[in-house]
Amino acid sequence: MQSEVRAGKEQNEIADRIKWEAMLVVSRHGGDDLSVEDAARRAGIEPALAKECFGSRDALLTAIILDAYHAMGDSAEHGARQAQEGGGGYLERWLGVCRGVRSWAVANPLHFALVWGPPLKDYDAPVETMEAGGRTPVALIAIVREAVEAGALRDHALTPPLDDAMLRNVEILSSSISAGLPDIVIARMNIAWTQLLGMSGFAVYGHIAGVAADPVAFFDHAASAMGEYVGLPR
Repeated sequence: MQSEVRAGKEQNEIADRIKWEAMLVVSRHGGDDLSVEDAARRAGIEPALAKECFGSRDALLTAIILDAYHAMGDSAEHGARQAQEGGGGYLERWLGVCRGVRSWAVANPLHFALVWGPPLKDYDAPVETMEAGGRTPVALIAIVREAVEAGALRDHALTPPLDDAMLRNVEILSSSISAGLPDIVIARMNIAWTQLLGMSGFAVYGHIAGVAADPVAFFDHAASAMGEYVGLPR
């Protein structure tokens, strides 16, 4: 049993080394120049051994994408838990998720760029990456859904009426992870989600310095404003 555990640990360490080298290749050259054999050589691993971990380039790409999405989801969910354990309400929990996203992005710029940068050419993401990528927005949706069910979500007129084109956009989400939420709330959440990723990208790439002298205070204010825009009460 101990030998099996040790072998499993060694295989995980090998896989992690290969994934890190793959991450570096993708960050510098995109997915076109990535191969399992090249990543293995860069990691000092026998290519044949690497093939036992990752049977193809796409399998290796999927592995590093899953790692990124799950790490982001872990940080977002942890932020929500911390806020709730501290007695925070809906808006504080929302802010906790947003802070979790930003802190993960700043600490892991290569992984952030992998999943929120330019799409990888000739790569078809499998279903499991979509599910992993949904963890973070689901953390936000769960907070809003609780507020809706408790009758605590505020209604306000800060959104233009939804035209037919916007309703088609909303329909995509209303039939999946946002099912059951009012259309206007789904629209606002989608706007808030893109704002969150944009603000995180500004932090990752250093653009926020030209916008705010105190980037963290700016982020917290903007993320809270987005939560109120969705309808969460203070």
